[in-house]
Amino acid sequence: MNKVKVGVIGVGYLGQHHVRIFSEIPQVELLGVCDINLKRAKEIASIYNIPFVTDDYRDLIDKVEAVSIVTPTISHFQIAKDFLEKGIHTFIEKPVTYNLREAEILLDIASGKDLVLQVGHIERFNPAVQELKKYIKNPFYIEARRMGPFDGRSTDVGVVMDLMIHDLDILFYILGKNRKIIDINGVGYSIYTPHEDFATVNILFEGDIFVNLIASKVSPKKLRKLDIHEKSGDQIIVDYIEQSISIVHGGAQHIESSLESPVLEREEPLRLELEHFVKCILEGKDPEVTLEDGKLALALATEILKELKVFDFKR
Repeated sequence: MNKVKVGVIGVGYLGQHHVRIFSEIPQVELLGVCDINLKRAKEIASIYNIPFVTDDYRDLIDKVEAVSIVTPTISHFQIAKDFLEKGIHTFIEKPVTYNLREAEILLDIASGKDLVLQVGHIERFNPAVQELKKYIKNPFYIEARRMGPFDGRSTDVGVVMDLMIHDLDILFYILGKNRKIIDINGVGYSIYTPHEDFATVNILFEGDIFVNLIASKVSPKKLRKLDIHEKSGDQIIVDYIEQSISIVHGGAQHIESSLESPVLEREEPLRLELEHFVKCILEGKDPEVTLEDGKLALALATEILKELKVFDFKR
């Protein structure tokens, strides 16, 4: 069996799960891990019997065929650039880069190379999202809520880049990559960090499709939901955490409505995502979520931040 030689850069809260999953994929030989906290890297390496440990990601360049970058957003560009220039398949957690120019440079580097370059928009691999497109026909209102308590992680960006960007990617997945945006407005609140810790954003797309997005790091309960209202009167409800989808047929246009709830097998989206990355490498296929997709979500998040009116509530 051909095995892909993989390294993981960044073994914090999320990175440790990349290591765990790669260590369990039969087609992967997990050769090394890297973290600027060398003690942390050694701890993770010892758990999964990984032979090589370093605090300098460049030490992995000559040892691996593929790399997973799970570091703070500000560092994504330089790390990805160094690996792509050496012809190494690259997985980058979202947001793909800190700004659009960096994403464009990575696209230029990867262009013409036979490389898999995948961006970590994990919700695309949620079984409920995989099922979703079967039911969407003619939406007019979409509401996404992505909320939870403050956990002290991902403080280098606000909730738009950290949380809401997942829903922005799903919007393009639902509505198409070329759907024109008519208007954006929103309000944010800085409570614990220098960035917006809570944001509510309205987007009007062509076709009179109105979208309301809420992202929060200051809510007591974790919530990940998507509601889609169709012109037919149907309502599609996705619970990302429960990995469930419900379709309320009829609504206001009928005296009685009916509920359809497809039975879905629960999966670990991160596992599906990383298995997909490895499969694309072995089969020479393009990934489900390309750097272009990551750039689209990043571009919309950037526009939202330009329009977002942020109030500082820190004391």
